[in-house]
Amino acid sequence: MMNHQQLIKSLIPLCQQAGAAIMQVYEHKDFAIDTKQDQSPVTSADLAAHEIIQQGLLALTPNIPQLSEEGKAVSFKQRQQWNRFWCIDPLDGTKEFIQGNDEFTVNIALIENNKPVLGIIYVPVSKTCYWGSTQLQAKKQINGQHSIHIRSRPLGQELVIAASRRHGEDNNDGLLKQLYKHFRHVHNHAMGSSLKMCLIAEGVADFYPRLYPTSEWDTAAAQAIVEAAGGRLVNATNLQPLAYNEQESLENPFFYVCGDPQFPLEEITLRDKTMSI
Repeated sequence: MMNHQQLIKSLIPLCQQAGAAIMQVYEHKDFAIDTKQDQSPVTSADLAAHEIIQQGLLALTPNIPQLSEEGKAVSFKQRQQWNRFWCIDPLDGTKEFIQGNDEFTVNIALIENNKPVLGIIYVPVSKTCYWGSTQLQAKKQINGQHSIHIRSRPLGQELVIAASRRHGEDNNDGLLKQLYKHFRHVHNHAMGSSLKMCLIAEGVADFYPRLYPTSEWDTAAAQAIVEAAGGRLVNATNLQPLAYNEQESLENPFFYVCGDPQFPLEEITLRDKTMSI
């Protein structure tokens, strides 16, 4: 079994190094923006962070393969042979980065047997780091200071929804109507990138519905952290935890993130489906 505490000690400075490279580009402001085959944007910051993380993980764990958003495509035939791999988004929230709103992160997850067992998310602008694993409680550290344990919060009468700044608002309409009926007060907290899931892990928000496409590297690190903090990240269809590297496509199903594992997902989603018929 791998020692997650030792891994985290090595991953924090690696994320900080990638974050510093991202900030060099970000602060320069006048950077080129290219478009990938899937029409998503990519910048020199994405590529610089990818190179740093790739080399750093290769030195740290030379025998563990890597799956990165900015890396070379790996066939499912090859990936099927992996029972352990790194799942990486070198710059999650490229659109936020381009818009200059500070809401972007570095995401690294360790996947074992199709499950995220360790995750670390670093916020370059605030130098904030979140991590958690199946061996470790979720933690948060700001600018190298003493780390603190974080925990998702139990549900109360007030529900705070971590909403996407850009995607899926129309898809959420029916679900939101059910939430407004179920809870006395409902508030939306719009934010970009995987920061929404970090808010749930640290007990600032309660629920994040994602009814819009994402890829596995968008959620893997956050899922490990949310689960270590006591929450859930589940497939919106079957309400089971997301699994990884099980098919040719790396696109996730729609999903929900809940801070309280007792969140009444079954009741609310069933009502939403009934209302939609």
